Amino acid sequence: MQEVPGRKNIRLDEVNRFREKLARAENVLLFTHRNPDIDAIGSTMALARYLFQSSKKHKILLTAPLPEKFFYLREWSEIIGLSDVDNDVFDLAVGLDCSTLDWSGAEDKLKEFQAKGIGLVNIDHHSNSSYGEINIIDKESPSTSLILYEIFDFWGTPVDPKMATEILAGIIGDTNGFSNAATNTEAYLAASELLRAGAKYNQIMKQFQQNDHNDWLRLWSKVLSRLIKNDKLNLVYSVMLNDDLRGEESNVLDGVTNFLNNLTGVRLVMTLKESQNGEIKVSLRSLDGQINVAKIANWFAGGGHRLAAGFSIKGSLEWEGKYWQVV
Repeated sequence: MQEVPGRKNIRLDEVNRFREKLARAENVLLFTHRNPDIDAIGSTMALARYLFQSSKKHKILLTAPLPEKFFYLREWSEIIGLSDVDNDVFDLAVGLDCSTLDWSGAEDKLKEFQAKGIGLVNIDHHSNSSYGEINIIDKESPSTSLILYEIFDFWGTPVDPKMATEILAGIIGDTNGFSNAATNTEAYLAASELLRAGAKYNQIMKQFQQNDHNDWLRLWSKVLSRLIKNDKLNLVYSVMLNDDLRGEESNVLDGVTNFLNNLTGVRLVMTLKESQNGEIKVSLRSLDGQINVAKIANWFAGGGHRLAAGFSIKGSLEWEGKYWQVV
């Protein structure tokens, strides 16, 4: 098996097949996972920019509106919802940062694509079900955006300041500002090259670090006030209730989870968030790298990688005297 030079976990034949698929495709659908984070959006927008610059017809599928905090990464590409997919004829679909078809929120539609012989390409850094006809997966990479950048680098693709910003944002997001255990040499080297290409680091960090909206501060105070430590399991967890939420503010939990990554003397961080559809979204972070949270998430049909993973379960949260319980 040949590998992309300098990229030991990325197969050369898969990368070449991906390029050939894109070249032959007439209309490409890009998709990512539900409740997308900055790596999902950054990598998706960067590939959309590549397709735009290649004069390739394409659309981006998001199962919910793009969160306002990601507006600075948005491309001119048309973003469609699940109900709009049938209004177009696609001959290729590319998933970014999406470990399973179920996690996309569009599983039935994508399985229809497969049944019709429409190719699926899967680019990811999580533990992955390898659902694609082409699977470019590197579970040791800190972010999908970095994998995409390595593909572009191998292809000799010019990276302009906007694309550099999108890719760097994804790397910064999934490494928690180059601070978590997933951060590796490749991430720093890519960041250096992206900055030279004109990536707007200050803009990224402003969005990544700063959020002084009163409603966000209110939510942070509630989530932090509910912190509970389980000394036996060396675990810290907190919850966000459905009554706490107002629209896009639900994304605040991602920021809280990343903030809790800075705790010392704790092996595992868990956050639970109620949603209006009767589900609880669970996010897991392994702080010492010894607990593989992807394995935990996989037990519940979720996904992720060794250090960060998540899953959803049916139920609601109730306070039972000394702890929160899923009922």
